[in-house]
Amino acid sequence: MQESVLADARFERVLAIGAHPDDAEYFAGGTLARLCDAGAHVALVVCTDGARGGRGLENVAQVRSAEQADAVKVVGFREVANLGRPDGALANDDALRADLALAVRRQRPDLVLAHDPRTLWNVYGGRAHPGHSDHRAAGQAVLDALYPRAASPHFFADQLKAHGVETWYPLEVWLFDTAQPDLRIDVSEQFARKLEALRAHVSQNSDDALLRGARALGEAEPFVRLLLRKERKRADG
Repeated sequence: MQESVLADARFERVLAIGAHPDDAEYFAGGTLARLCDAGAHVALVVCTDGARGGRGLENVAQVRSAEQADAVKVVGFREVANLGRPDGALANDDALRADLALAVRRQRPDLVLAHDPRTLWNVYGGRAHPGHSDHRAAGQAVLDALYPRAASPHFFADQLKAHGVETWYPLEVWLFDTAQPDLRIDVSEQFARKLEALRAHVSQNSDDALLRGARALGEAEPFVRLLLRKERKRADG
């Protein structure tokens, strides 16, 4: 599919949700940078603490949080939150769905970017690479949070008592980390910035692993595009 949707849609608010620190930048960093450059308010939610990433580190979660903060500045995110779930044990449970529904209701995004929960494996450079269980859990939890939960006043009703929190349903969802893309976004102008953001994740970049992976993915980031609705208005449940 042609990538002119970025210019045509004019997304004003965007929410990216990744399983680990570095996931959003790795799979969609160029697209997110493009959206930031276009003036969108882009927020990031990270589901886990990333504590099982890296080797020979103390206080891994703290290290990765600091690295994420540096990457956020490079991409241009306006807000970032980490839900702090244990790395490697992410479960699509009601607590996670509630947290993600709250993030959606607070951010009120036109566009949500998240993992494709169907990715059991993908093929890079002729080799199969199994998908991460945390990625699948995060992706499914996002979809379950969007519908029916974030869109309906009958789920997590206490959330709606807070100022600035309302039922919400986005215009579109773009699933990254996918083996079945139908949309590719040209990020050639943002690719150097994407690599700079990935360099900020020093603990994950032994032997330039993140950079080599990003280069293998290429300068046209792949997504599955889900068009949910056409009008900007609050969901009514």
